[in-house]
Amino acid sequence: MVGLFVFLGSGELFSADFVRLKNGQVVRGKIILEDEEKVLIAENDEYVRFLDKDLVAQVSYEKGKQNVGTPTLDKKGTPQKVSDVPQGHVETGPPNMYGPSPGSSNGNGADTSIEVIHEVVTDFIWRGLSFSGEIANRRDNESYRAMTVVPSYQPTVTFNTPLKGFQVQFWGNFQLTDRNDRDNDGRFQLYPGGPGPAYPGQGSSGSLSPFSAPSPDTLNSACPYDTQNNFMAGNPTTGSTCGGDVPGFKKEQNGMKRSDGLFYAFYYNFEKTSWGTFTAGIWFYNTFQKSSAYLSPALGGFNSPAAQGVSGANNPSTQITRLAWQEYFFFWKLPFLQWVNPTISFYTQFSQENAGLMAGKNYLSLTMGHEFFEGNFFRILPQVNVGYAMSNNIVDNRYGIQDVTSTITFFFGKFFVKAADVWRPNLYMYDTDNYYGATGGYVNSTSKDGRIVDPGKVNGPANQLVLDFINTSTTIPDQLRQSVRESYLLQKIPAHLVWFSVGFSQNF
Repeated sequence: MVGLFVFLGSGELFSADFVRLKNGQVVRGKIILEDEEKVLIAENDEYVRFLDKDLVAQVSYEKGKQNVGTPTLDKKGTPQKVSDVPQGHVETGPPNMYGPSPGSSNGNGADTSIEVIHEVVTDFIWRGLSFSGEIANRRDNESYRAMTVVPSYQPTVTFNTPLKGFQVQFWGNFQLTDRNDRDNDGRFQLYPGGPGPAYPGQGSSGSLSPFSAPSPDTLNSACPYDTQNNFMAGNPTTGSTCGGDVPGFKKEQNGMKRSDGLFYAFYYNFEKTSWGTFTAGIWFYNTFQKSSAYLSPALGGFNSPAAQGVSGANNPSTQITRLAWQEYFFFWKLPFLQWVNPTISFYTQFSQENAGLMAGKNYLSLTMGHEFFEGNFFRILPQVNVGYAMSNNIVDNRYGIQDVTSTITFFFGKFFVKAADVWRPNLYMYDTDNYYGATGGYVNSTSKDGRIVDPGKVNGPANQLVLDFINTSTTIPDQLRQSVRESYLLQKIPAHLVWFSVGFSQNF
């Protein structure tokens, strides 16, 4: 290196040469050497900087001069070859599609640079799993559908560290609407989701009294029932069995704030080889609104097919939620068909949550994408990811293609608009109470028909009148009662989920 300085002479170090990196950073100085692998640039008379050619968007020499080495980029100021939004692993970027992903560079081995993506999405969907839309459907007593608008802000912050190839990334989800809890079962009860008196028009056999104990609902509690009777009789006191507790119309634990969470990811990008480019790392995820009420029992694993009225039947918190988990991952960007950037990814989970129901699963994916009009202000990036789940949880133990996610992103400089379609070709991967929970306390007896309990058919007096009739009618044989009940309760699981997003990127 000293010899290079001697060769150059101190008077020429501060020429007009510069190198523009893909993350927007500009390095000025005297270019000493450029070849297909690297660029050496002397920033001053004491420091020569090594730049990996994969990180370089533009190399510009002082007018009228040519330095040593064989330049491989346009020296007349060609535009950047990649989008201004950080170019990540094809499965997840740019911008992020699923969660943590490698950023646009492999670490420059010198100063730290920061890449930030701001994105607002209509639904938080990841690997075919709906973390917001289906929770909102249960919260609002609505049927599951292909598109549910529950917008959230999803920022991505990637630190390209001084350690060459090493990156740290944070990715978050913060719901923007319907954050607070609401009463969605409409029952007068002792605690959220607990049993309570009948709805108006529902009562014991032959009765239209709205205050009689439901039949055959054995979960009815004497405290709220007696308290409501006292109020109707003009005696505003709690029931004798309440023990100081005060029943009322309680808000269930269903606020969308419980979908807030943060990924913490660590990546190491290896040097490019003839076998392709490899990345390895680990990430962690934590939700911010933890509650013991959100720990689901293994409903599908331990209840008989005909079991109904699970304890806490009206509480939508008896749904599977992911409180925290972590995975090791490995990316392999293949050295062929580079026009579509084929990348194989493998994730293996080793954490446990929800009593281990989601532990031990593996996810293998193939992603492809190509950016059209690269280097221009307007660009188009179509991408597709095919994900295969192995042993999706310890109870169901199912294998199959979990999602085929297709996105198309339109870039306008640093701004972008994106549309996505998530196809779930194997609905049996989702046809389980270990995914949806026992909505309204009703267990899905058939986990291979692609149907699940419809949240719009559980709560409210009209639904309860129909279910009471099915449960008590003498015209329905006992052996058919379960089938008739499920013909009313179940809906087809949506095979497609659709979402949109808008956002922009920054580099520091």
